[in-house]
Amino acid sequence: MGKYTTRGSAELDAHIDADLARIAEAAAPFSRAGVLLGGYGRGEGTPFIQPDGSQAPFNDYDLVVVVEKIDRPVREKFQALEKQLTAELGLPVDLCPYLESNLPRCEFSLLNYEMKHGHKVVWGGERILGSMPAYPHGGIPLAEGTRLLLNRGKLLLDIQRRLALPESLSSEERIRFIKFINKAWLAFGDCALLAEGKYDILYAVKKGRILDLGNCPGRDAVIEGYLKAIELKEWGDFQPLENHDIAAEYETVRELFVRFLPWYRAQVPAFRYTAPSWVRERLCDALPNLLQDRPSIPPRLFYKLQRRFS
Repeated sequence: MGKYTTRGSAELDAHIDADLARIAEAAAPFSRAGVLLGGYGRGEGTPFIQPDGSQAPFNDYDLVVVVEKIDRPVREKFQALEKQLTAELGLPVDLCPYLESNLPRCEFSLLNYEMKHGHKVVWGGERILGSMPAYPHGGIPLAEGTRLLLNRGKLLLDIQRRLALPESLSSEERIRFIKFINKAWLAFGDCALLAEGKYDILYAVKKGRILDLGNCPGRDAVIEGYLKAIELKEWGDFQPLENHDIAAEYETVRELFVRFLPWYRAQVPAFRYTAPSWVRERLCDALPNLLQDRPSIPPRLFYKLQRRFS
């Protein structure tokens, strides 16, 4: 077991350590702390298996940067660093500013829950997130699953729009779209577990719980797709998928998505809407139509609002 992955090598750990050191060198002077989230933050990231058998980083580097103030210059500074570091490291680098004084009042979101309970501090005090609320493991708001599905549905829309073009997919696009499809399978499983109160932060736990999943659209397909997606996440060898029929797999996932999203939304208790959550709900209304080529809003507007309110 590696530091950042369940099956990665010591060489991969060293590579990621060096990348994070470079990010810290660039961003630490402008922040109190940097906190690594996502798969690498939980220790469940993906080792990308290259043709020669060596391993390379695959996941984006998603970090929260804790700052003393947030204003336009601060946001622009980190946006500029994101572009610079992404170009240098060859992987997307996301630096999301969090106001230190607001940490005790952070909303109970899936992102904040996973940040609180599954992270690595790259620079700054090890207990920098100690003031965040003690989010209960069994109390994640079900509306957070709707947000997750909205974001994964956007990735499916990306695939749909690209497949509509006549040009063949490049090798890079094929890997990216297989990744997007697997993210959708993971979202189906995660949301089904959320609906049953069985969600956990670690896939090592969830891949056992998914076997006892109750009724949901495409139950058996969800279980199978979820486990296969976790397997690829744990060992990112895309070479056996070189001839994978992406269009057919996309169609399978798209058809399930347009059934699964309304089903999941029906599991979510009524809640008090804020402006962002209201917009997200309207986007969820529009998404199945977009995926069925029956747009109720222009795709460009969907993308604009999804980026802002996701």
